Amino acid sequence: MSYFLFIVYFIIICWFITRIRFFRASGLDNKILLILFTIKVIAGIINGWINSHYYTGTDNWAFHNEGIDEYHLLFSQPKEYFLNLFTSYHNHSYGRLMDTTDSFWNDLRTNMIAKLLSIFDIISNCNFYINTLFYNFLVFFGVVSLYRVFKEIFPFTKNAVIISVFLLPSFIYFTSGIHRDGLILLGIGIVCFNMFRIVRHQEITFKKILYTVLGLLLVFLLRNFVFITLCPALIAWVVAEKSNRNVLLRFCVVYTIFALLFFSIKYMHPKLNLPEYVSERQLEFIKLSENSPSGININPLFPNFRSFLNNTPQALNHSLMRPYITEKSSWVYFISAAEILAYEILFLLFLLQYKKNQSNDPFIYFGLFFTLSMFLIIGYTIPIIGAIVRYRSIYLPFLIAPLLCQVNFKKIIF
Repeated sequence: MSYFLFIVYFIIICWFITRIRFFRASGLDNKILLILFTIKVIAGIINGWINSHYYTGTDNWAFHNEGIDEYHLLFSQPKEYFLNLFTSYHNHSYGRLMDTTDSFWNDLRTNMIAKLLSIFDIISNCNFYINTLFYNFLVFFGVVSLYRVFKEIFPFTKNAVIISVFLLPSFIYFTSGIHRDGLILLGIGIVCFNMFRIVRHQEITFKKILYTVLGLLLVFLLRNFVFITLCPALIAWVVAEKSNRNVLLRFCVVYTIFALLFFSIKYMHPKLNLPEYVSERQLEFIKLSENSPSGININPLFPNFRSFLNNTPQALNHSLMRPYITEKSSWVYFISAAEILAYEILFLLFLLQYKKNQSNDPFIYFGLFFTLSMFLIIGYTIPIIGAIVRYRSIYLPFLIAPLLCQVNFKKIIF
């Protein structure tokens, strides 16, 4: 019965994809759209299967079980079902916004996914893989949103954009499994697409602004530090769009101002001690790494400018370069290392054969500054290779698309 339901729902969703105007406006043929969606669904199924057969206590299956609990709660205590998402059971009520323990906001990240899955369960008969199908239909909006932006920036490198946005191995694997990553991608994609229409095409409409706010809200509720990192990138993008001159300088000025705020805002409001927040996150991940087979050594991070500066080389090394191809471990390590090695080779090709006539587009700088900021946060705080690979995967298209689209492969080949 589950197989039959999966096939029926898959056919229905594929039909919707070929009919929804947002997808049709992407410029991709229906056949290509359906192939890309199918690949994403298969990646989600593989993700779920691997997590159920090779690991124990994984988040996506925990989300699934919590979703089933919420599903049963809907029919046994409907009032509680509709209220518990907004109810705090913590001593600090709705405080401790940035904390990861004893916090309503931290629990909300999990509760939102469980609630979403409980809605899926109504028509999926509580089947994990059918829920994976529905989940990827939602996330597909975010991926296509990014594609539409990059396609407009690089209109003559369609295949390179497709590869960069849809087919990067770790990106498609981790954003296709039932977890926060795909939904964060959805939020970022919505924000990027609608902001692009607003600042580039002057489509300042209520709908575009509403979608942007909803996308930002989704990111904030799922990972508030991603929201914080996204804000300076968006502001710099808006400032840079006013003129294509001195784009890099404009981004550097905005980021310098935000860096000063990051380290000084605690003097204006002691509870907004952002460096201490990052330092505490590192301590929490260090505790988790003690029981992880992929744990690595990391320098302690203290909440001051000097410590952040000293840790920057290691942070970028961990988030950009690890795992090394020479590191001994499982086949999972080797696949991740091979992917990183491929990106390093691509970067070298970019340096050697760069298409100099490409535009100095502010969105490219937005993606670069946002991604490197996220990589710094990841490198500062996470001493677990597996977590590093997963966390950084969401942001890879912002780095790889400009590289792949601006390498002059004709000169390399001929």
